[in-house]
Amino acid sequence: MSGIVKSVGVVVAFAVLTGSASAQGSWADGLFDTKKIDFGVVATGSDTAQVVRVKNTTSQPVHISGTSTSCACAHADPPAKSLLQPGEETTIEVSMNTRQFKQRKDSNLIVHFDAPQYAQVRIPITAYIRTDVVFDPGRVRFGNVDFGSGAEMKVNIAYAGRQDWEIEDIKINHKNLAATLKEVNRSGGRVNYELTMKLDPVTRPGRLRDMITLVTDDKRNPYVPVMVEGVVVPDIAVTPENIQIRPLKPGETTTVRVVLRGKKPFLIEDIDCESMSDCFKVQLKESPNVLHIVDMQFSAPEKPGRFMEQMVVKVAGRSEPLRFQVSGQIN
Repeated sequence: MSGIVKSVGVVVAFAVLTGSASAQGSWADGLFDTKKIDFGVVATGSDTAQVVRVKNTTSQPVHISGTSTSCACAHADPPAKSLLQPGEETTIEVSMNTRQFKQRKDSNLIVHFDAPQYAQVRIPITAYIRTDVVFDPGRVRFGNVDFGSGAEMKVNIAYAGRQDWEIEDIKINHKNLAATLKEVNRSGGRVNYELTMKLDPVTRPGRLRDMITLVTDDKRNPYVPVMVEGVVVPDIAVTPENIQIRPLKPGETTTVRVVLRGKKPFLIEDIDCESMSDCFKVQLKESPNVLHIVDMQFSAPEKPGRFMEQMVVKVAGRSEPLRFQVSGQIN
């Protein structure tokens, strides 16, 4: 009889432990912005990647201890930031290995947490890597592009299959991207195209990451995505981009400094804002310089409360103004 009691105790203990582990895993499920990563149909050799966002919606710090995938056909980068305070978020980039793997591939993104308690979240990954279309290089990579200069890059597209296969259209969502397509040759069931992508010189500084879609005459799989990425480097850097003014009482004044550094001499015509223009006074240089150190005098308005203003910098000969932010508290 005593042996039976012990066995029941073991079963009960195991049930409690496994139930606890399941509960621990559930708290992290809601931190993710997606439940499935579907790359669709992609070409051999193409660089395909998707970004998964993780946001700490809990009231405690969350720590991501690691990322992995269940198949070598997919790869997960470490999170951009592993320790998340309440309200903070991070990203995890997931990509497919389209050079070594072909046809339908399924995997899982596995994200491990060790705080505030252990949890493991698995997100399904799926893709179909078609073998009849090959990209070289695997994506349109503009690299670092100086603002105002624009960029151009070519991608070779090789197809093996039908003699009459055609790319009929290119779908582009980004207003600063343009594409042209040229058929290079067609023989023996093989077709080669040259895709030329152009980045408009007016593209604003910052990271560019977009996807264009080739529309083919395939009835079953007409769409082939192509990743486009690059970084538009500003011609003039503003430091800091966010200025925090110390708490002030109505009528008090203080001085804050902003530094603007260019690749060549430039002239600042004006620095202003919309709703609090009377609160800021600046003295600007009257000649072009590579470096401008601007002291701004701020007079606190009579109305108390939190404020946040976007300052607009007009530069001679530059169609797009520069911007930075000033915020503070009036007590």
